Amino acid sequence: MAVAITVRAENESVVMEILQHYLNLDYAKVFDEIGAYGVSSSQMRFINQSDVEGNPWQMSWRASLQGGQILRDTGRLMNSLTHNVIGNGVEWGTNVEYAAPLHFGAVIMPKTAEYLVFNVSGHWRKSKEVHIEPRSFLGLDHDDEESIINIVRRFIDG
Repeated sequence: MAVAITVRAENESVVMEILQHYLNLDYAKVFDEIGAYGVSSSQMRFINQSDVEGNPWQMSWRASLQGGQILRDTGRLMNSLTHNVIGNGVEWGTNVEYAAPLHFGAVIMPKTAEYLVFNVSGHWRKSKEVHIEPRSFLGLDHDDEESIINIVRRFIDG
């Protein structure tokens, strides 16, 4: 399951008409810059180890045992973040299959056995279920909204 943020105007046709006709903007460039900003802001959450509201992520077993950072074991998830300019907007996110349970949280239970069995830092563990706390990394906070407004303003003033 892919996880993404999509930014669109509520009345897209009117907004796009104004941007194209009256302001003569290349909206694809505006959306491309907004998308690049969104990816960068989301990646900063991995670096700062905090969610969209600025709250610290709950420590994971792996990070605690290995003395590493949360959601940064291989860097795959953070480095997979990308953006796409779509018809009337932009979206950013990831297609990494485990992104959704890490972002929203999840309870993982065994499908065919009594226990889940997994290795954590060289130690085998078994459990009837594993609770993954949500660690949001996609979304817009107040600073993000201000930055996006400033990007658009820069193109308009341009």
